[in-house]
Amino acid sequence: MQEKTISKVLKLLEEKNVTYADIRTESSLMTEIKAVNGRIETSSTGIESGIGVRVLNQNAWGFAYGPFEKYEEIVSMALQANKLNIKQKKEDIKLAEIKIIEDKFIGEQKKKIKDFGFDEKIKLTLEADKAQEDERIKSRLTMYREVMRNQILVTTEGLRIEYKVPYVMMGCTSVAREGAETIEGRSRIGHIGGLELFDIRSPEETGKQAKERAIEGLKAPKVKSGRYPVVLDGTINHLFAHEAAGHSAEGDFVQVAGVFRNKLGKRIANPVVNLIDDGSMIKSNGINTFGYIKYDDEGVPGQKTYIIRNGVLETYLTDRATAAHFNLKPTGNARAEVYSVPQIVRMTNTYIAPAKDPMKPEELLELTKEGFLLMQGGGGQVDPIKGTFNFGVTELYKIEKGEIGKRYRPTTLAGNTLETLNKIIGVSLEFENPLDSIGFCGKDGQSAPVGVSGGWLAVKNIVIG
Repeated sequence: MQEKTISKVLKLLEEKNVTYADIRTESSLMTEIKAVNGRIETSSTGIESGIGVRVLNQNAWGFAYGPFEKYEEIVSMALQANKLNIKQKKEDIKLAEIKIIEDKFIGEQKKKIKDFGFDEKIKLTLEADKAQEDERIKSRLTMYREVMRNQILVTTEGLRIEYKVPYVMMGCTSVAREGAETIEGRSRIGHIGGLELFDIRSPEETGKQAKERAIEGLKAPKVKSGRYPVVLDGTINHLFAHEAAGHSAEGDFVQVAGVFRNKLGKRIANPVVNLIDDGSMIKSNGINTFGYIKYDDEGVPGQKTYIIRNGVLETYLTDRATAAHFNLKPTGNARAEVYSVPQIVRMTNTYIAPAKDPMKPEELLELTKEGFLLMQGGGGQVDPIKGTFNFGVTELYKIEKGEIGKRYRPTTLAGNTLETLNKIIGVSLEFENPLDSIGFCGKDGQSAPVGVSGGWLAVKNIVIG
């Protein structure tokens, strides 16, 4: 049905003399299982299927979507949306040139999703849940999620790409309580691939890790709030690089606001800093990264992009339209969650790497001398317009005379994006396990799989607690 519908839509668009259009058809299988305190609370599986059409006429977009059999109405609605946007547009939309290709990407699965029944996936979920059992754990949650994305992208320029990409992930949350005190421990794993993910780290290990983080945090004393020298582990490297710095570099956002606006070519970070988004990174430490894309949803190859190089803002992350706006090359960051939403600028695998003089983690501890080691970053809040952020931290250790010492309770870290980029004084080269830095990033009502960790960072000082 997809092939026939694409041919009919292309013919219709040709008859309408559309300047440019891209067509995305999808038939993707999605499964989600949620266990709470030993019981399956929700379980669902289904197919996300249909067609999305985006047209560019008179330098304005129009987009519509729906079921395959309604393709004529979808084209008509996209053209109607285009006419409305022509009247309301504030500037002309133009597209940067790209290489027109035909290709296919099929993600490797050693243990294929389709070869495992629903009951087997429920069993895996309950195994992770059971591993969190302890008298000190008062509540526990386990989520299993898989997506087998099947999509075809075709454009009126002649580009055609077929994607078959499998995603599997599991996350556990344990809550320990003693008196009025509660501490949350989290653990998650995920990759592009099949259920061989659980050969890398079993559901029991994932559940146990969440439990131990909660219990160990409950035993530890609280840290006194203040500004301290810190070392950040690879998960917080990724968290800061993605949430605080990466979103500030997305071309569609920078067009209107943000702390990186009007700063191309200027030094905005310590010269030891490279900020990288790498959609071409298929593996890290031998594990398939969650943010890998062979092509984005406009057909631009996933690639390694230096957003900041040697402390200087070198480029923004772009789709074809924002690349043309800023006179930059497309970076392969146009992504859409599903066929029913248009492409927007999104990150892939984002991290900070050493621009020069890479250090080992123990050297960063020696450089810091007295302060704190922060590990296992969690969620938080970011204001990309003001450039402020606040993140959760699961593990906190005192650094004394360059050595890792006493553990403290989970806490928060807060700061300003530009200030922090300039206070990074050392970066290690070795990546930590990318299984711990996977997730789905939300933006404009859409989510996108992103990931990778990074090396450790030494920061002159930052607010914790």
